[in-house]
Amino acid sequence: MTVAGLLPIAIGGAVAITGMYLLRMRRRQVVVPFAALWEQVTRESESRKLWRRLRRLLSWLVQIVVLLLICVTLGDPRPDVWLREPVTLAIVVDRSASMSGTTDAGGTRLDDARVRAQQEVAALGPADQAVIIAAGEEVGVVAARSGDTTALSAALATIEASHGEADLARALALAEHVVADAVGPRILVLTDGALDDGGMVALARCTASVIPCQVVAVAGGTENIAITAFAARRYPNARDKVEVLAEVKNLGDLPVVVELDVEADGVSVGRRRMELLPGQSRREALADLEAARARFVAHLREVEDPIAGFSTALGPGFDDVAYAVVPPLSPLAVTVVTDGTDLFLEAALLTQGDHVELTGVTPEQAQAGHDALREADVVVFDVADGALPQTLPEAHVLVFDPWRTANSPCPIAKRGDLKRPFLTEQLREHPVLGHVVLKDVNIARGTTFALEPGDQALVRTLGEPIVVLRERGEHGLVAVGFDPRQSDFPLRVAFPVFVDNVLRYFEQREPGFVASIALGGSRELSLADLGVTADGVTRVEVRSPDGTLREQPVEEGRVRVRALLPGFYEFRPLGGGAEAGTAELAVNQTGSAASDLHSRLADADPAIFAGEAPGAAPVAQGPLWTAILLLAAAIVVLEWATYHRRITV
Repeated sequence: MTVAGLLPIAIGGAVAITGMYLLRMRRRQVVVPFAALWEQVTRESESRKLWRRLRRLLSWLVQIVVLLLICVTLGDPRPDVWLREPVTLAIVVDRSASMSGTTDAGGTRLDDARVRAQQEVAALGPADQAVIIAAGEEVGVVAARSGDTTALSAALATIEASHGEADLARALALAEHVVADAVGPRILVLTDGALDDGGMVALARCTASVIPCQVVAVAGGTENIAITAFAARRYPNARDKVEVLAEVKNLGDLPVVVELDVEADGVSVGRRRMELLPGQSRREALADLEAARARFVAHLREVEDPIAGFSTALGPGFDDVAYAVVPPLSPLAVTVVTDGTDLFLEAALLTQGDHVELTGVTPEQAQAGHDALREADVVVFDVADGALPQTLPEAHVLVFDPWRTANSPCPIAKRGDLKRPFLTEQLREHPVLGHVVLKDVNIARGTTFALEPGDQALVRTLGEPIVVLRERGEHGLVAVGFDPRQSDFPLRVAFPVFVDNVLRYFEQREPGFVASIALGGSRELSLADLGVTADGVTRVEVRSPDGTLREQPVEEGRVRVRALLPGFYEFRPLGGGAEAGTAELAVNQTGSAASDLHSRLADADPAIFAGEAPGAAPVAQGPLWTAILLLAAAIVVLEWATYHRRITV
């Protein structure tokens, strides 16, 4: 109710109260024997008359004050911040790794975001509610929708920066879902703007939606040096040696000099000094390291003797450490199906030494479905005049002259037969033909193949494919369209090299070569990819880098892992008699998106940004008129007490 509407009520009430006080009290008539004497006794002095008038004036003022307080409550005395429709606010806090960057004030970007969020919570009115959502690699509700400012503020204090990118798309979708059906929905995004493409798209969609969505951009320094790639591998031809590769990038705006230090099992194995211009990246390789060391850690450190004009600041430390694991070396199970007449092939396989577990099978045993074919990683068919089995095994296959018979099980169809084919073209860059030259190889007869989409012609004869590679799901097939016995190929150095290349190519596709994955949320991994036998395994115990142990169920040989921390993860299978075996996995932040501290909001529409932080609500809880009514009641009680004590009458 407005003041103009309350004024007549106040005036009318005051007139009525005053009129009642002006009414003279009618005295009771009493007959006494001597009136003159009683008049002298009851006559008041002038001073007592004045005090009596003052006492009645105080009583009148008390009643007028009570009337005014009641009129004020009728006018809804809430402050302007409360005289609006209730608001349901979703606060989305970006807690990506870039939010750990420092600001000019010495704190972090996340600290500034928390301060602004606290101001928004403090400005909530009694009918308002808020929900707090943290956007990291995984999205979580930090505080459920509530009007309890104490609980909301306490939840904000628990938000910490993560180690990777924020899944802003899921966070904004969750925020929209929470406030969509509420009264006065509103979304506020607190971010530094260092977002990936997916985050920018999600932010643009949110600010253009029906629900009001605004952004508070927190700023900070942009200087940062990051390890953007780190891996370790065995040498193909020297498996007792390891090579480590690291990539470092300057994502800031100043030239920087840093030191890269690589440790193996806690011992430094190499240091490199790097001078990087803005935006420049550099790769460093440490060669011929002992393969006995299975864990490698790379550190970026400040140099002790900086160069004039070059900065030594590394920026936030979340991307200054990287991890790598050398995959365990396990023998490759190779089964050769031969009639024993190709001694050159057997010699080429025997030169592999302990690297392979070699098993020989006759063509007749292969047709009968020998166990060695089912257990093999690679099967080599060189059956001369024998016949191939009706179906090829579920393994990697190298087959020589598969179409020597009409009913071949080879899935690569024959195009035609050739006499004395010449090998004219080859894919020199393909790993199968590395260091192999097939020029002037003499061949008595051969067959060419009909290619299908996805097939690779490794070697051609006058344009026609004669050596073909086909990928068959998890396995590969290399078909050679001639018999080595009917050529001089085995007499050349290229023959054992070719066989070795094929085995190494297949080996790199075998389980056990997944040694690292990118930092991120929950994902599925195959136990076979980790080099762990999945037979009978029902659970896996996973040890995180912080030492936390968690048992995860295994379904169809796959386990779901939450890789939220960079470092080394250990997997120990449980059940199936496999408790003794373990596997390791390195988890790193990959790429430079999370490490780039530059904001991408510079070109955004100014209308999407929120203004200054709102002021705090004047009263934390409860309507103001409740306090006023309580004050009026207290005054009435006080007046009642003074009346009965004969003070105001």
